[in-house]
Amino acid sequence: MSNIVFLRPEVLWLALGIPLLLLAGRRLAGLTRLRRSMVIAVEGVAMLLLLAALAQPVLPKPDQDMNLVLVLDSSASLSPASRAQARTYTQDVLAGAGPTDHVRVVAADSTARLLSPADLAGDAWPDNAADGGAASGGTDLAAGLRLAGSLLPDSGRRRVVLLSDGWETQGRAADEAARLQARGIDLNVVALQALGDPEVVAQGLAMPAYARVGDALSSDLTVLSTRATSATVQVRVDGQVQGRQSVTLPAGTSHITLDQQAQTPGFHRVDVTVNTAADSTAANNTTSASVVVKPAPRVLVLEDRAGEAANLASALTARGMAVDVGSPDKVPAQAGGLDQYDSVILNNVAATSLTLDQQRTVQEYVRRHGGGLVTVGGRTSYARGGYADSVFEEVLPVSSQPPPRPAQGTTALILIIDRSYSMNDRSVFDDGVTKLAMARQAAQLAVDALREGDILGVLAFDMENIWALPPGPIQSAADKERAKRLISEIRPGGGTSIHPAVEEAARTIEAITAPTKHLVLLTDGREFGYEDYGPVLSELQKADVSLSTIGIGSDTDQELLTQLAKLGQGRYYFTERPQNIPKIVFKELDLAMKEPLVEGAVQPQLLVPSPVLRGFAPQDLPQLRGYERTTAKDTATVGLVTDQGEPLLAQWSYGLGRVVAFTSDAGPGWAGPWLLWDEFARFWDQAVRWSMPSPVEPQLQPAITVSRPAGATTGYGVAHLTVESLHADNSFADLANLTAAVRAPSGTVTTTVLAQTAPGRYEGDLPLAEPGAYEARFTRRETGQTVSETAGFSVPPGPELLHAGTNDPLLQTLAAGKAYLTTAAAALDRQGLTVAAPGREPLWSYFLVPALLLLLVGVAVRRLYFPRRRAGAATL
Repeated sequence: MSNIVFLRPEVLWLALGIPLLLLAGRRLAGLTRLRRSMVIAVEGVAMLLLLAALAQPVLPKPDQDMNLVLVLDSSASLSPASRAQARTYTQDVLAGAGPTDHVRVVAADSTARLLSPADLAGDAWPDNAADGGAASGGTDLAAGLRLAGSLLPDSGRRRVVLLSDGWETQGRAADEAARLQARGIDLNVVALQALGDPEVVAQGLAMPAYARVGDALSSDLTVLSTRATSATVQVRVDGQVQGRQSVTLPAGTSHITLDQQAQTPGFHRVDVTVNTAADSTAANNTTSASVVVKPAPRVLVLEDRAGEAANLASALTARGMAVDVGSPDKVPAQAGGLDQYDSVILNNVAATSLTLDQQRTVQEYVRRHGGGLVTVGGRTSYARGGYADSVFEEVLPVSSQPPPRPAQGTTALILIIDRSYSMNDRSVFDDGVTKLAMARQAAQLAVDALREGDILGVLAFDMENIWALPPGPIQSAADKERAKRLISEIRPGGGTSIHPAVEEAARTIEAITAPTKHLVLLTDGREFGYEDYGPVLSELQKADVSLSTIGIGSDTDQELLTQLAKLGQGRYYFTERPQNIPKIVFKELDLAMKEPLVEGAVQPQLLVPSPVLRGFAPQDLPQLRGYERTTAKDTATVGLVTDQGEPLLAQWSYGLGRVVAFTSDAGPGWAGPWLLWDEFARFWDQAVRWSMPSPVEPQLQPAITVSRPAGATTGYGVAHLTVESLHADNSFADLANLTAAVRAPSGTVTTTVLAQTAPGRYEGDLPLAEPGAYEARFTRRETGQTVSETAGFSVPPGPELLHAGTNDPLLQTLAAGKAYLTTAAAALDRQGLTVAAPGREPLWSYFLVPALLLLLVGVAVRRLYFPRRRAGAATL
């Protein structure tokens, strides 16, 4: 007993108070001396024993026991050879265990259970390989480790040995291993092999859920092979073979890109099979996916000049798009009017060709409705198209703010000012200022904006033309003052005759030699009779002269001025407030005098990967003949740049939509070499299609996830169906009748009603009975309206069939760097095994029972009296 240890020795200090407690008791006063001595002795010993019991006495035990739990992976992924290896290893451990070794065995697949001696004797631990793993449960190694930990005591030598291939399909074994380690339990691993060897597994096929007719479908096939081998990949669409290709598979995981094209609208099932002689299991060689193909996309191409977008429109039509071509006036005042289009293209369209309301329509179409926008450059786009001061400056991935004009070169500018009688109307302003006065002020501002060497002319017209300021260079401050004085002397005249003035100004500026030549027409009237401007505008284009127009007042011939600006490759402005004339003219001069165009041989350079440029190599891109200078915004993706590093192709997401900006043109002007390029149509097809939103029905947006409930041993899991349901105005569609009809690969259709779980959200679960691609059709029925959408999802043939070989990364993590065990003796080896705490035998009962008995004796000594018989007493 000298080895007895008290876990709470401080309790024994209370024994010092036992004598005082006993001697202070009044109930001893009536006892005889003998009884008093007996009570003190008996109760004192009882109290001492009671305190000893409370001090928790224990007797340390020698550490000879080994507590071992074997966790056997019994999932369907194990190969027959691995299962035999696990059985043999378990039997060897049981046979080699000594009398102080306590061995228990746990089997783990989708759940974990303790194997009884009868199970072990009959070799009856679960064998899920019998069904090929088709509908078997998963592998929950964490559950096996958790059960093993619960079977081990908190003291002594403790070890867990996991026999597994390491492929878990549910739970997190690493977390349970960390908990065992925190308790000081030794965890070792016996590595097994999954499936057979050699083995090839088609692990999955990733492809877009939705596409439009004509879309390129690029899918990613993931294949696992235990050895390097060759194989044939066969693609079937809706059961029909669509193609085969030979591939070389390295040992390990590889990805194979399969390119197809969406051709027919509707739901399509895609099955891919990997055929190879180096295989042992055929059940995992096919993987499935699905795609919902919507009708061909529809795009709106806007152009300022008829026929200018012909090359682009023809290229998109050849790629299967429905293309509408029109002028900017086709843009409605409300963004909803563009919802019929998947993308809108501005082909060399000036911002001034659209009203502010139309610009905001395009902006909201992209930002809130998720539409696509593509802007194509030219001489009247970006900076020269007035984008910098328009809504488009915010929408585009490039800034159109024009850079300063180079120091070399001059600008020739002629202002054509209407001086007809109506321009002298004093009723416009309260202070009596006339339209003509504002026009004169604008012309004088133009004088101040010019630099030395620039050429300025001012032609005033009514029924006749008068050169208020004959064209000539501005060489000094004196020249500017003289020009201002001559401009101030313009006086009002009679009627309005626009064509002769434009014709004379055009003839004059064509004879001037200057890098940049520009005409600006200001008028508030209409042409008397019909005039053919075609010849004069054609000559202006040949001479590289641009013409912009400014309409003043509600009676202006806006149609004529718009047409002149478009055909003259300039901009059109309209104002009903004459006081805005100086501001408009100054803005126009700023655009005309800051030259953002770069012309000459331009070699596009690939900067960063872009989906627009998918499949193009740098050497594939022909040269361009020019572009407009812009600056890429910080969050834009710039796929193509010029030799100078300036953007040619940029893209970004804006609100819910996407925007692509191309700063060269798509016609014979700058893109002449591209028109001869075989890939011209594919380039624009990819650019426009990237800008388009997902073709999913915006009022019904489904999402489907497939999962396997923990512990499930049959079936293929559960599909969780979720639908976000909205009305056309983006309000939540609540309290609607929303159903889902799900067609299994075998053709069986199951219909379920989805329950509303949140505003606009409906959910439901559907058990899955077979693998393959499923079609789900969602339908919302409301009063007078039915909205439908189709989605697809795939179920693998069985989670246990998707892996081969050994998952060394996980097993090495579980083993914490220790080598895998290979012999049964290693599992029973005590050497180096840490003892968490010595074994102890509690002794409190040996002290408590005598203490209670002595307390009873003490009570008896106090209370019981035995009368004495007197000697010689009389007897009867």
